[in-house]
Amino acid sequence: MRNSDYDITGFESPCTEFREKNLSLDERYQIDRPQTFIVEIKGDSHKLGLKSGDKLILNRSLIPHEDQLVLLVIKNEFKLGAFSTAQLKDQDPETGDFVWGVVTTLLRELK
Repeated sequence: MRNSDYDITGFESPCTEFREKNLSLDERYQIDRPQTFIVEIKGDSHKLGLKSGDKLILNRSLIPHEDQLVLLVIKNEFKLGAFSTAQLKDQDPETGDFVWGVVTTLLRELK
């Protein structure tokens, strides 16, 4: 316990049990994990509802599910799209086409 949890007489404050835990975005979105990456969108994508400057949190350790937003590498270029099982079957190490990571969170700054 911290010193501020006790009043001047040395007794624990009655409000201590109601104290809220500090908000940690690293903890909430698991940003500090080695398999987690943040990428910034350049240009708008009306089809996906993304705006230039949006940030996406991606996790490379997750297995994508049908229609989940993923970052793909197609012909050596990054592309965002909805995942389909056909993409997983078509992954070809020779051409370099594969699912790079699963989008878990969209961060948008309101200015």
